[in-house]
Amino acid sequence: MNARQKSVTPILLLVLLLGWGLRLYRLAGQSFWYDEGYAVYVAGRSPTEALFWSSRDVVPPLHTALLSLWLPLGGWNEFGARFLSAWMGALAVVALMRMATDLHTRRAGWIAGLLAAISPFYVWYSQDARMYATQAGLGFLATAVLIRALRRPERRRRWVAVALLDAMALYAQTTGGFQIAFHGLVVLVAALPGRQRWERKGERGWERGWERLRRGGGALACALIMWLPWAIYALPFWQQNAGYWPGQLHWSFILSQAWRGFVTGEVMPTSLSTITVWVWGLAGVGGLAALAALRGRAGWCTVLFLSAYFVAPMALMAWSFHHIPKFSPRYLILASPPVFLTPALGVAALTKHRGALRLVGISMLITLTATAALGLFHWYADPAFAKSDFRAAARRVQAEIAPDETVLLVPGHTFPVWQFYFGPTGWHALPDDPILDVRHVLHYRDVAPRLNAILAESGGVWLVEWEPWVADPTDIVVALLEQIGDEQPIASSPHGIRLRHYRLNRERLPLPTEPAVTATTEGATLDLPLLLRGCALPLSLPGDSLLVTDCYWQSMDNLPLHLSVSARLVDTEENEWGRADAPISGPYLVAGRWPTDQPVLGRYTVQPLAGIPPGDFYRLRLTLYEPDGTSHGMVEVTPVVIEPPAHPFTGTLESGGSALRLEGLTLEAVAIQPAEVLPGDEVRVEAIWRVDGPFAEPTLWVGDAGDVEGAEEAAEHRPLLPMVGATDRWRPGDRYRTQTRLPISPYALGGPTAVWV
Repeated sequence: MNARQKSVTPILLLVLLLGWGLRLYRLAGQSFWYDEGYAVYVAGRSPTEALFWSSRDVVPPLHTALLSLWLPLGGWNEFGARFLSAWMGALAVVALMRMATDLHTRRAGWIAGLLAAISPFYVWYSQDARMYATQAGLGFLATAVLIRALRRPERRRRWVAVALLDAMALYAQTTGGFQIAFHGLVVLVAALPGRQRWERKGERGWERGWERLRRGGGALACALIMWLPWAIYALPFWQQNAGYWPGQLHWSFILSQAWRGFVTGEVMPTSLSTITVWVWGLAGVGGLAALAALRGRAGWCTVLFLSAYFVAPMALMAWSFHHIPKFSPRYLILASPPVFLTPALGVAALTKHRGALRLVGISMLITLTATAALGLFHWYADPAFAKSDFRAAARRVQAEIAPDETVLLVPGHTFPVWQFYFGPTGWHALPDDPILDVRHVLHYRDVAPRLNAILAESGGVWLVEWEPWVADPTDIVVALLEQIGDEQPIASSPHGIRLRHYRLNRERLPLPTEPAVTATTEGATLDLPLLLRGCALPLSLPGDSLLVTDCYWQSMDNLPLHLSVSARLVDTEENEWGRADAPISGPYLVAGRWPTDQPVLGRYTVQPLAGIPPGDFYRLRLTLYEPDGTSHGMVEVTPVVIEPPAHPFTGTLESGGSALRLEGLTLEAVAIQPAEVLPGDEVRVEAIWRVDGPFAEPTLWVGDAGDVEGAEEAAEHRPLLPMVGATDRWRPGDRYRTQTRLPISPYALGGPTAVWV
C-alpha cells in the first residue's frame, strides 16, 4: 500500500462509519407504517405460508426469508426489523464506493460513498423494514462485481458472484430484472473489439470480447434460471393482482418522479425540494461534462456506462408498466447509483486539477452535501415527513376505548400493522382483504349489512383510517356511522392516521337494506343512464352552518369516466345562495368505474351565503357536467330549510351606501346590478337589512321619481323574499342579506329610473 492509499483509507473508514451511524440513528424512533407491518406479519408465518403471502403480493421471498431468520435473534420490534435493512443500506454504500473507485479513482470512491451515506433517499429505505434496501445492497454489489469481472473475464469466481448477486437481487424484488437487462447491455458492448475502459493494454480484442460475452451471458442466464422457479409459482398471482386501477404510466412521469425521489428522498418541503432537484441536476450534467472533457476516451466510456445505467431501467419500466399507473421511486432503486456516481466522479476529476477547476469541484461537493444534510434534518426532525403513526393510534385507542366498543379498520388490508400494535382481537376490517384489491370498493350494500353484524352488541366504535380513499373513496363508512351514532370529540389524530370515535344510538340501528333518503327529487333533466335515488339532508340548518348532503346515485349503464356536480343552493326565484363544485362521487372514485345498479354515495358541502335569511323556500340544485364543460342536465332536491344563524351576521356590501330607515327596518347597504338594462330585462337588487323594531314587510318596485304615487299604483311590486310573509321570522337585532330579481317593464322609457322600497 503506497502513501496515498494509506492517507485515503481513514477517510473511507470515516465515510463508512458515517453511513452506518446515520442508518442506526433513531432506527426505532418511528412507528411501522403499513408496508413494514405487512413485512413483519408475513415473516412471522410458516415458510410455506410466508411464500404464499409474499408471492400473492407479487414480491419474491428473499427478504421475507431473511427477516424470518433474523427477527427471532434481533427482536420482534422496530429496531430488530429495520436492522437488516440498515445493514443492507450500509452494504449499498460500500458497493457504490467500489464502483466509483473502479470507474475513476479512490478519491471518487470516498466522494461517492459520502454522497450515498448522507442521501435522504438511501437513509429512508435503510430505515424501512421492507425489501428495498436489501435489493439495493445486493444489486449495487452485483454491478460492482460485474465491472471487475469485465476487466478480468478469465476469473470464474467473479462471474459466479455476478450470477448469484443478480439472482438474489431478483429474489428481493422483481424489478431486479431491469438491472439484469442493463448488465446484458454492458456485457454486449464490452464484447465489442477495441480499447474499452476495462480492457488492459496488449489484450487481443476479439478473443477477450468473446470471453466476456460467453461468461457474462452465461452468468446472467444462470441468474434468470435461478429466478425461474419462483416466477412460475407466482405467475397466477401476477394475473390476479389488483393493486392498481387501469390506466397509463408515461415515461416522463417516471423520469421526473424518479429523479426527484432519488435526490430528495421525498422528505423535503416543496421549495427546498425544487432547489435540490436543480442543484443535483446541474451537478449531474457538470459531472458528465467534466468526465468527457478531462478523462479522454476513458471518460467517454464512463459517461456512456452511467447514462445507460440510469436510462435503461427507466425505459424498460416505462415500456413494461405503461398500463399500470402506479409508481414510486423505490421501484427503481437499482437505477439510482448514477445520480450519486456522476457528480462524485465529476468532483474527483475537477479537484484533481489546480486553480478554478478545483474550486468548482469543491463548491459542487459542498452544495450537494448541504442539500442532503437538510433533507436528513427534515427526515429526522420534521413530523410532516414522518411515517404514518400506527403505534400512537393503537396506544390512543387502547387507552380510551370503552369495554362495549370495537374498532373498525378502513381499509381492511392494514390489519397486519394494526394487529402488531393493538393485538389480534377487538377490531374488524372493512373490506376484509388480506392485500389491497382496488376492485373491492365499499358501497352502501357492502357496508350496511356488515355494520349491522359488527355493531349489534356494541355501544360505540373507533374508526381507524389510513389512506381510506383506496377502499372507501366515497366515505360511505363515515356517512353511515354519522347516521347511527354521535361523533365524540378527540384531541387530534396521529400523523398519517384519521381517528374518529362514535357512540351509537340503538334507536337508529339496524341500518336499512337500502339508503335512507329524506329529501325528494324533482325536475330531473339528466341525459345519462343515471338516477338520483334521493338525498339525506338535515331537517333544518342554521344559516351560518355548512350544508352537508349525502346523495345516492345509481347507474344503469356506462357513464363518462369523469363527472362533476355543481351543487347550488337556490330559492324559488332562482337566486343563488351558495355553490360548490366537486367530482360526483368524490376525488378518488370516477364515475366511469361505478358498479351498475348499486347505490353510490356523493357527499356535497355547500357554504350558504353569509347573511342568508331564514325560510323554507330553498332547494338544492345538482347540475352534472364533464371536465370539458359538457353539460348533462340537472336535478333538484327539496326542501332545504334555513334557520336563523347561530351567530350574528356582520358582513356588508362593497357598494355600501348611506343607511335608510323604513319604520323598524334599516337598509344598511344596497347593490343593484346591472347598472344599465334594456326594457323587458330585470335587475338584481342585493341589500343588507337590520331589524330595529316592528316593521311592515317591504316590497320593491321600479317607478318614475316624478310621480311616485301614480307610478307605485301601476308598478309590479316584488317582495324581498320569494315567499310573502317570510320576514315575519326576523327579530330585533337581526341582520340579513336579501336578493331580489326586479323586472323592468317592456314599455319603460329610457333614462334614469328609481328603485323604490
